[in-house]
Amino acid sequence: MRVPLVSIIINCYNGERFLREAIDSIYEQDYSNWEIIFWDNASEDQSAEIAKSYDNRLQYFFASINVPLGEARNLALQKANGKFVAFLDCDDRYLPAKITEQVKKMENTSSALCYGSVVVIDEDGLEIKRNSVSEKNGHLLDQLLLKYEINMQTVMLRRSVLLNNNLSFDLTLQFSPDYDLFMRIASEFEICSIKDFIVEYRKVSNSLTYKYLDHIAPEMEYTLIKLDKKIELLRNKENIDKAFEMLNFYKSLPLIRSGNYSEARKYLFKCIRIKKRYLIYYFIVCLPVKSSWILKRMMG
Repeated sequence: MRVPLVSIIINCYNGERFLREAIDSIYEQDYSNWEIIFWDNASEDQSAEIAKSYDNRLQYFFASINVPLGEARNLALQKANGKFVAFLDCDDRYLPAKITEQVKKMENTSSALCYGSVVVIDEDGLEIKRNSVSEKNGHLLDQLLLKYEINMQTVMLRRSVLLNNNLSFDLTLQFSPDYDLFMRIASEFEICSIKDFIVEYRKVSNSLTYKYLDHIAPEMEYTLIKLDKKIELLRNKENIDKAFEMLNFYKSLPLIRSGNYSEARKYLFKCIRIKKRYLIYYFIVCLPVKSSWILKRMMG
């Protein structure tokens, strides 16, 4: 049996609804030298039965205790054998050339990480919008500080970078362990992006983003503080200072959810100078409408 070039991590907790679509999208790739590391995070639904119905290219691991997502991904990474590592959540789907395009890019560059463009779909699989990124290669941290555009499902990592530098998902983070890891990688290594649409990312009603609104700002701040200490002697600090200011947007979100619009506007006002869209959000929060309507528009 060939040693797989790409290990695809699927972390699953009660993900039966769209799971077969997700796994099928890997088997339908036009690239074949891969393995799936399926980490069942103590599911209680039919996820195990679905996963075990595939061949031995899918390696199934069951955790008897449910752990946070970052820890589950670290445990799954310990089982990976590939030169490269990719990720797929149970709700989402790879487009057919995803692995081919990224392996080609990674083999032709020294990049530690590669990401790409995303088609956002609804629960019925219908397209909502497209989030496109441009073709880039190099030290991209300054750009990502102002516009974080890395969708987790599009990422491919060079596994040696993780192993040789003792890099992993931070266990203290509940909402943003991926943001934290990828920004730390971007602060130290060259990374790249491809303009191709390589993933369908599904927006579902029980999104973790809404569940963890209170965690977004403090967890992003935690990462930015680490980056600020690391790069302050190496880079122009203007972009990281702006990134700290933009945290005020995320600080406004739990206030909006609780109906405290006046306090939310104070935070939004603080970041208006960074991007014009924050001024639009400021006025949206002045409207006499439900918080759910406002949050839906502010969070895309």
